[in-house]
Amino acid sequence: MSEKGIIRKCKAVDCDITTINKGVQDDLFLSCISYEPRSVGVLEKLNKEYRATTGLFVINKKFQNFSKVQENKMNVNNALEKFLFFKNTDYILTSIDNPIKIIIEIDKILKRDFQNKKSSGITITLDITAFPRCELLPLIYYLRHLSYVNSIRILYACPEGYGNWLSKGYKYSTIPPFFEGPPTFEKKTGLLLLTGFEYDRAIALIDDLEPSTVIIGRPIPGTSSNFVNKSDKIIDKLKQTRKVKSQIYDIPADNPFLCKKLIEEIIEQQSKNFDFYVSTMGTKLEVLGTYLAYEAGMKNPKFRVIYPIPLAYNVGDYSYGIEAFYQFSL
Repeated sequence: MSEKGIIRKCKAVDCDITTINKGVQDDLFLSCISYEPRSVGVLEKLNKEYRATTGLFVINKKFQNFSKVQENKMNVNNALEKFLFFKNTDYILTSIDNPIKIIIEIDKILKRDFQNKKSSGITITLDITAFPRCELLPLIYYLRHLSYVNSIRILYACPEGYGNWLSKGYKYSTIPPFFEGPPTFEKKTGLLLLTGFEYDRAIALIDDLEPSTVIIGRPIPGTSSNFVNKSDKIIDKLKQTRKVKSQIYDIPADNPFLCKKLIEEIIEQQSKNFDFYVSTMGTKLEVLGTYLAYEAGMKNPKFRVIYPIPLAYNVGDYSYGIEAFYQFSL
């Protein structure tokens, strides 16, 4: 079992995933099937003796009929026919435009399968690799606030590289459920932008919020050199396009616990003059860092989380390969 606050990273070729507690089956294995080949990477690295009571796979209904999603679902089915990982296997459809739906559907499964374990508690292995960020944040919140969850192990498959583009255009921005922040904003607006590769959404968010200051989070170290190099190009382009007062901070994109600490420090330093939005457009591990920073101040929140939704995703060439797997416990 991983100790809380400890990140374990293993190369893809060396990874062998067992249960959270040696010799004891997990209760829930939860993952998302998407158009990226790596979305089934964790499943394919499960030790043949791995067991969980329930395997639950989320598919976004917007992408369910795409050929790559169907191919990945078939790979899941083939793996489950070969290895008896789960006593129960379920697939649920969710929607990026309605992130609360994922909680409703998962809650039904938990009540069905674990009603008799509320006194002893359950263990959850959560593969965050392919969950959309606006669904992942409410999902983590929900699981963390279930009284009968003993432990949550996080797994993440980092790709070898990304396509030439990940998303295009800008549809709208959303504040994920539970991350509304303080009831009112009375100071000047600040934006902490944890950058990724997507210029269109980043610049549209800046134009929408019209912040008085922008704090740009540069992913150093990143989960790969490819990620850092692409993000640097986006940062340079943002600085050239909008003459907004900005500062750049290096944010550890490969460690959610250090990411949390730096977000807290930045907000604390700046909160006397600004009310902040935080937008996490970098790695999924930064999403977890953002969650942990928000959770730490939940009784008196100092920022709101905001996430821009694109018009289109690169479903044909979003990422390729798997470089490494990350594992840690919340």
